[in-house]
Amino acid sequence: MNCHPDMSLIHMQAPPEAAAEHVRRLMEAERRQAALQYGAHGKGPPASVGIVGAGVMGTSIAAAVVRHRIPVWIVDQDERAIASAPRRIARRLNSPPGGMQIPAAEVEGLVRTSRDLDAAARCDLVVESVVEKVAVKQQLLAQLELLVAPGTIVASNTSTISWARLATPLQDPGRLCGCHFFLPLGQAAMIEIIRGAQTRDDTIVAAIGFANAIDHLPLVVADAPGFVVNRLLVPYLAEAMHLLTEGVALEAIENAAEDFGMAMGPLRLLDEIGLDTALECAWTMSGSSADLVVRSPLLVAMVKAKCLGRKTQAGFFLYDEQSQVPRRPNPHLAKTLARWPHASRPYTAETIILRLLTPMLLEATRMLQRGNVRDAGQIDLAILCGFGFPASRGGLLYWADQLGAARIVELLGTLDDLGSRVQPTPLLLEMAQQNRKFFGQ
Repeated sequence: MNCHPDMSLIHMQAPPEAAAEHVRRLMEAERRQAALQYGAHGKGPPASVGIVGAGVMGTSIAAAVVRHRIPVWIVDQDERAIASAPRRIARRLNSPPGGMQIPAAEVEGLVRTSRDLDAAARCDLVVESVVEKVAVKQQLLAQLELLVAPGTIVASNTSTISWARLATPLQDPGRLCGCHFFLPLGQAAMIEIIRGAQTRDDTIVAAIGFANAIDHLPLVVADAPGFVVNRLLVPYLAEAMHLLTEGVALEAIENAAEDFGMAMGPLRLLDEIGLDTALECAWTMSGSSADLVVRSPLLVAMVKAKCLGRKTQAGFFLYDEQSQVPRRPNPHLAKTLARWPHASRPYTAETIILRLLTPMLLEATRMLQRGNVRDAGQIDLAILCGFGFPASRGGLLYWADQLGAARIVELLGTLDDLGSRVQPTPLLLEMAQQNRKFFGQ
């Protein structure tokens, strides 16, 4: 492979004002589509929200709800997690991005905790945010179904498990939808709302109303492993780990991504998500497409070493307990990488960016080919809001339009030693031949 191809166009982008206008129009179009299909603004806000799971995502969801003065009940069997949940919620509420000072007494009045599942089940809407394991989620959802009132909506914060698998044990699968939240990284807060084959309209209306009530963009998507955001995110993260095992320095990968405009580098993002959670996601998605390369032996090795990310204060980086910013790279990583001996690769930042974005771009074209998304706008919103693709570039496919399909096909040719995983898709080749763009002409 040519490590130094002429890739000056990698950094080509539209004028910032044009990109900002594109993002604004995408958000307006998505809200308009939700209103057209499911009603003007969805249902009104729930009087209270039950959250099952007091981990990182559970408390993040709680903070998003409490920020809008909606009471929450958080349920968890872990006494330590329950005891620390109000403090962690308050810290998240008062930290950037979107930090706002809410008096501690007010937070205490809005956040209740319990080990009793009944406490969450009495709320108008219940969100499960437990470990990403099918059997665990199925058991919990079946228990909740026996406890909640007939009109209560049950939502799963699953990031990759299909609705069809989660709904299997339910007597009334119509009340179940996915409400996939994200860490506050992107252009705007968003909930990926997953509609299953049997999900009722009133369930989706309530989910949209909930999203609007907490000022989150509702992105209604179809049921498929990984849905939209993680269908694109997981191969991006996997590619970063491939680069590490090829001898590319951690700092070079992170700096290239951040210089491109990403909210944070892919390896720090993995630490935020949790390496064990990322591994569960990868396994869930690994059999869903022959073209989707998501497995990483490095990820398995890090999880086995109990380097799970910020929640254990050690992942690809080391962390202090109270700090959200990494202190330094984890020395254990160098020992783990010794299993894959490679000479240091002198990749340019442009080559690294091409490697990172290629898996996402190719999967995006497959999703458009298969009809997994309504249009290219849903792809760009998912990436902008889901994991911090730079708004200044307008989104992945808007950025690709600045390069042009023919140029992208040419650049992919510089990576031909990576085999079939970088082969242009039929849609991309067709677009290159016809000089078409993802957004207009």
